[in-house]
Amino acid sequence: MVDRQKVEAILTHRFPSAAVSQLAAAANAIMGLAGPRLADRAHEADAPAQPTTTVVVFADIEAPTRRVFDLFTDLQRATEHVSGIKQVELLTPGRFALGTRWRETREVFGHLDTVEMEVIAFERDRTYTLSHYKAGVRVEIVFAFEPDHAGTRVTITFTLDGAGMPSGFMTPLNWVVAGKVRHVLNHDLADLKRCLERQASTSPDCVRSSSQ
Repeated sequence: MVDRQKVEAILTHRFPSAAVSQLAAAANAIMGLAGPRLADRAHEADAPAQPTTTVVVFADIEAPTRRVFDLFTDLQRATEHVSGIKQVELLTPGRFALGTRWRETREVFGHLDTVEMEVIAFERDRTYTLSHYKAGVRVEIVFAFEPDHAGTRVTITFTLDGAGMPSGFMTPLNWVVAGKVRHVLNHDLADLKRCLERQASTSPDCVRSSSQ
């Protein structure tokens, strides 16, 4: 039998900034799933699809599109350009392209987290899409680059698909996930924008003055 106190403790640790009411709703959902009624099981096939969480952020950068694209896809120096990235381990040889894979370790709100990323779509100087799985959840991140006057507009679209999670689990926490993702993406954009708009943009300490 699932222990409610343990469930609440895990949720509180995982989402420290969540409101008590939201955590309680999530705990209720999990407890309900731990012992579903037979009637519920009979209708599982008809259950609605899990909602997705989508976050979109953008930034206007005063630099040519080719230069912006090159910096965003420079995995070898990602730890120099983005303060939240602590380590990158390349898993495929060659330049950044379709099929490129790597392990990325980040510091997010004081915690280190490692995921394996893969490029699943790629169009030079225009767009690329990353994908990774974490605890049964699929994430896609689309980067789009559009010339804008003398610079470049970068748009990042983050989509989390909760299809791998138990029914009803993601809904009460969607706003928590969205808020944290938006913070991280905006922080990454600020770091990269700072690097690109500095005259000495190749300086290895271009993001060290920022903090997450």
